[in-house]
Amino acid sequence: MKLDVWDQITALFYGIENQLTEELRRSSDLGLSEFRTLKHLSEQPDLELRMQELAEFLMLTQSSTTRVVERLEKRGFVFRDSCPSDKRGKYCVLNEHGKKYIEEAAPVFQDCLERVLKKTFEQKEAREAARALCVLTGA
Repeated sequence: MKLDVWDQITALFYGIENQLTEELRRSSDLGLSEFRTLKHLSEQPDLELRMQELAEFLMLTQSSTTRVVERLEKRGFVFRDSCPSDKRGKYCVLNEHGKKYIEEAAPVFQDCLERVLKKTFEQKEAREAARALCVLTGA
């Protein structure tokens, strides 16, 4: 039973993520990982994170995170900087252009998320997965 519920939840999550990715690309020409990177950086006090911390947040490998950051650098949203105490360490830093972009993109993402969730939970399978999760967790 529990593995079936996990399969339902996983399918639900990835379905939502795939729809969000499509919507974001159409509306903002930004991928979900890029959006999450900019948003997370914008929430940091110094608008920066070590690349390793960013990879952990994104749940990506170091090399995948590097590729995301490279795409954002090409768009002029971030830059990489060396760690002053450890020259091997690198930071990803949100610049003013990136900060402005994410401030404007966040409401678009919020609208997109609401549409996708509404559309998803109109489907019987999604409602069943949500109910199964509640039963499984005792909520």
